[in-house]
Amino acid sequence: MSRFPEPREDLRQDQRAPSRERGHRGEFAGRESERRSFQDRLQASLVDVAVHRAVASRDLVDRQFGGHLFAGRRGIDNLKKSGLVEEHELRDTKTARITKVLTATPAGQRLAGEVAPGRGWAADQRTWSGLGKSADLKHDLALYRAIGETRQRLAERGLHVRRLRLDAEMRSEMMKRTEAVRAARGRDAADALREEIAERLQLPLDDKGAILWPDAQIEVARLPDGPTEARVNIEITTENYSRASIAAKAAAGFALFPAGAKAARHLASTLSSLSSSNGGAGGGGRRGGIEDGLLDL
Repeated sequence: MSRFPEPREDLRQDQRAPSRERGHRGEFAGRESERRSFQDRLQASLVDVAVHRAVASRDLVDRQFGGHLFAGRRGIDNLKKSGLVEEHELRDTKTARITKVLTATPAGQRLAGEVAPGRGWAADQRTWSGLGKSADLKHDLALYRAIGETRQRLAERGLHVRRLRLDAEMRSEMMKRTEAVRAARGRDAADALREEIAERLQLPLDDKGAILWPDAQIEVARLPDGPTEARVNIEITTENYSRASIAAKAAAGFALFPAGAKAARHLASTLSSLSSSNGGAGGGGRRGGIEDGLLDL
């Protein structure tokens, strides 16, 4: 079917229990061969775009349409014609390479928020619309791939991702709450609340007391609808990341993922250097810290 008459109703109604069980692994397993309805793939695609804020079209095709370009293009065009997503072109100024990027429209954001809990996301999962800051776009696109890999690794241990918080959401919550307290009760009260929120979200502090913000944080549960039992902080690194920054994030147990090929070489070289300087031990020698928050699960 090339188009459906009431796309929002169709998407909302295609919340089948099996898709929620499959989703945490199948939807991020790349070129999967499972049998899923076109509606199920459309719904999952919309939720992915709205939850992650921006997704490269080619990555969505890989993860939700098994890498099939024709089916993926048909699905993306269907969502666009339904007014649920927009597709943008991102041009690399150095290579002139064009990457097609998907974002949710306000209508798509609202619908994704309605159907996301039926796909295993927490009831308070935030959804987004629009491109956001251009400076964050490269990180946003890499995050979708990194979170997909993380979800697959967690699924192999029988664990589920329940909630995703992007950097912008965490910073906004921190700013809004601490500034209100600062205005009413002063700086000390605001600083105390800041530390309380950081502890609740398991955000580490550096040696000067500043919060080490990840690009995203996922909440992990043992059961699809279970409570949060661990968190994984995800950091997307670029070729411009300093040795000190990589060392601090690795030592804090962040799961580190490169933004591209050059970033991958830089990350590998830096971690190897850190490992050598630490005698082959310690957090600095590992690519990521996915296991760190999961030791008791």
